[in-house]
Amino acid sequence: MRESTQLTRRLRSRRTEGSCGFTLVELLVVISIIAALAALLLPALNKTKEQGRATLCRNNMRQISIGMMLYADDNEDYLPWPGSFNSNRDPDWVWGGETPTNLGNPSAWGQADFGFRAEPGSVYTYVTTLPRVTTTTFNKAAMTNHYPNYRCPSAGTLGESLRVNFTMNDWLNPGQPGASDRGVMQHAVVNPVEKILLANSDPALMRSASLDPLSLGTPGVFLSHNGRVNISYLDTHMDSLGPKDVAFLQSSRDHFFDTSKP
Repeated sequence: MRESTQLTRRLRSRRTEGSCGFTLVELLVVISIIAALAALLLPALNKTKEQGRATLCRNNMRQISIGMMLYADDNEDYLPWPGSFNSNRDPDWVWGGETPTNLGNPSAWGQADFGFRAEPGSVYTYVTTLPRVTTTTFNKAAMTNHYPNYRCPSAGTLGESLRVNFTMNDWLNPGQPGASDRGVMQHAVVNPVEKILLANSDPALMRSASLDPLSLGTPGVFLSHNGRVNISYLDTHMDSLGPKDVAFLQSSRDHFFDTSKP
């Protein structure tokens, strides 16, 4: 009986010793391994997420591009106008504009009249199927709706506050190279497959919703997705340009922006 009791005690002692858990050193090793794996995996995960946002951005741009072509079909083949800072003309694709001071001041981003408005823009109905806001009822501060298809999901807080994150080729405005006093006719565009319509622009530089080709040398004029820039063309196809393509775009702006040149 005494031997049986001693055997039971030995078994209990062994079980207790076997369940003592990790030592502090072992625990620190496990934590360091997990941290190293996370450091390796997080950049890849972030890159994958950004690729998804870039795809959504291109889809939004394409929807607007198609809306612009539909607008031209109903307006004697004339394309909408890119507009300029707060020009707010009837054919302008969106209305509004911002000052460099406001763009650089986060406290201004929440103001009621900050940014651009899609509702009075000439292509609004063609992009959203909603009725366009008329000139007589336009009240910028009262328009608080956000339309995801006018935005890039990577544009951040400033991009969301601006409401519009894309810029239209400024040379589609009347009086610009290749344009008449009514703008540019869709069928008159030479080589539309290489003529830029929209660009994904850096919100910090979006004084207007038009992209002046003469400003292409400005650092950060475009918003990049993993180093690539989303562009749409006048035949409505999309492209993602790398740094070398952007440099070529900048050095050959007449070819890509002047709709009258081959």
